[in-house]
Amino acid sequence: MHPFELVLSVSKEDIEFELRGVKEVAWADFCLNPRKLRGSDFLMRWSQGVWSEKRLIDAVNKTLQFYAIAYGLSSTAPKDNVRDFELYFERLDKAGIGNIKRPDLLIFKIEDKPFVDNFIAYSGGEEELPFITEDKLQDIIQKAVIAVECENSL
Repeated sequence: MHPFELVLSVSKEDIEFELRGVKEVAWADFCLNPRKLRGSDFLMRWSQGVWSEKRLIDAVNKTLQFYAIAYGLSSTAPKDNVRDFELYFERLDKAGIGNIKRPDLLIFKIEDKPFVDNFIAYSGGEEELPFITEDKLQDIIQKAVIAVECENSL
């Protein structure tokens, strides 16, 4: 299933309504499920995950030996515009994000910082990395010393 559809999907068990006294519904052949709302527990874990990524990036970047960047998908889809919301998931799908799980961070030797910074700038900035296919990121992936998945316990 397309990532956009997954986010917007609601199982049939969650939808209960009854139309009484309506003989014809013009939109009956069109189905768009409302976005599932996520609970506060998800938002809290997501916020803590982003917080832990930023703390680790800060700590690594304060060393004189290593340099860290955010690599995995840590952003959220746009909320204010339905079309932007849909395009966000189309771009992720085109980059193959639905098929793989990227690590949260890539860590490099400090000597590789100029190369990594130039690569990222040429690619449109760190926020564009999730929308670029893995094959086009091999130059920086191969320079990484380690990939890190950040987790945080409540």
